[in-house]
Amino acid sequence: MNRIHELDALRAAAMLLVVVVHALCFLMPFSDFWPGKHVFAEETQPLYNPYVYVFSALAGFLMPLFFMLSGYFTAMQWRRRGLAQMVMARAKHVGLPLLLAMVTVIPLTHWVFTGGENNSITWPEHFYHLWFLWYLLLIVGAFGLAAKLGLRFRHRLWWLLVPAPVVPQYFMRQIVGADVPGGFLPELSIFAYYLVFFLAGVLLHQRSVPVRRWWSSGLPIVLPLLALALVFLYPDRIGFVDPERAWAPVGAALFQVAYTWMACFGMMGLFRRIASRERSWVRYVSDASYWIYVMHLPLVVWAQRLAAESSFNPHLAFVSICVAVPGLLLAVYAWGVRHTWVGTLLNGMRIRVRPVLSDG
Repeated sequence: MNRIHELDALRAAAMLLVVVVHALCFLMPFSDFWPGKHVFAEETQPLYNPYVYVFSALAGFLMPLFFMLSGYFTAMQWRRRGLAQMVMARAKHVGLPLLLAMVTVIPLTHWVFTGGENNSITWPEHFYHLWFLWYLLLIVGAFGLAAKLGLRFRHRLWWLLVPAPVVPQYFMRQIVGADVPGGFLPELSIFAYYLVFFLAGVLLHQRSVPVRRWWSSGLPIVLPLLALALVFLYPDRIGFVDPERAWAPVGAALFQVAYTWMACFGMMGLFRRIASRERSWVRYVSDASYWIYVMHLPLVVWAQRLAAESSFNPHLAFVSICVAVPGLLLAVYAWGVRHTWVGTLLNGMRIRVRPVLSDG
């Protein structure tokens, strides 16, 4: 199967940016759930904490972008391989890794999050960062059922999906973007929110909409949209909007969804501009990014705990984690994962290239 290089590279970049999001969480003042809080998070007012804005900018579009790209590539598999082969491929490369992670990565992540309580690895109450795989499986299942019933997702009316996320977004006010699922049972508002972006990706493929470079021209608009979203989302902290007014949450939902769409399409246009040619190292990192995404969280939290306990410089700690964790996992992928059954499970078979010896 031919790879669409710009979308392949964008998917890899988005997965690596998830590491950045998790790496800065211990410098955020809002969440009591995150362990290993650095003193910087408590001493710095949210309005003057730069990591609040970086987190908001990334969290506002990364996961919708994931589902949008997943919808596009799912539709591509559907068209080229048929519905049954597509479902089997998703079950193999998403379902089986999640099933394996439920007895390895997820309990380990829970153990690190809880600080090794009772010195044992206990069963968690949710999927942690791998909730994405669970929701993707559910959405692919719903999509497969709709395709089996005859829907082809080609009609122009499907573009009415664009404003649809405003409704579920209205009921989610924890952070910019969608809330993080809190358990194994799917939450309807979160499921509906990401289903829209998944179907948007399907629609792009089914209507053969090419990714255009000029889409990136919308990126300068996203920062004002993000600023307005933050003003309406945290009116009591910023003091510009009356939080008692009923239109405050409506404004927050509208500006957040506008920001998310503009950022998603803008990033697609940007990568069309900078990554449309095939590069072997980009393909390699793209393959490794799935492994990095699955494995990074326990290492990130462990490193954050060390930095917090030692009062390490917060900014240097953040940069070090962003570099060291993906670098370590990339090395492990190269030497012990890529050409093993784990690498095949994640990405399919990868051929080992051996040097050809010259007779001369």
